[in-house]
Amino acid sequence: MSAEVETAVLDHALAHPCHGPLRVAQELAMRNIQVSSGGVRGVWQRHNLLTKHDRLLHLEKSTAERKLTL
Repeated sequence: MSAEVETAVLDHALAHPCHGPLRVAQELAMRNIQVSSGGVRGVWQRHNLLTKHDRLLHLEKSTAERKLTL
């Protein structure tokens, strides 16, 4: 799997942590990024993001690390 596809899957996981692997694969297909739902699951498995709870925790952690200026 290319690094571009893996990055797209991870970015989508942060933007929409409640989407399942089939939905992610379909959304990426609309952006001309071809990946199967099994491929999405494989990326999530490599990055410990298999469950919705794991993806939400990852989102929370990445949001907490950002510096916001008002």
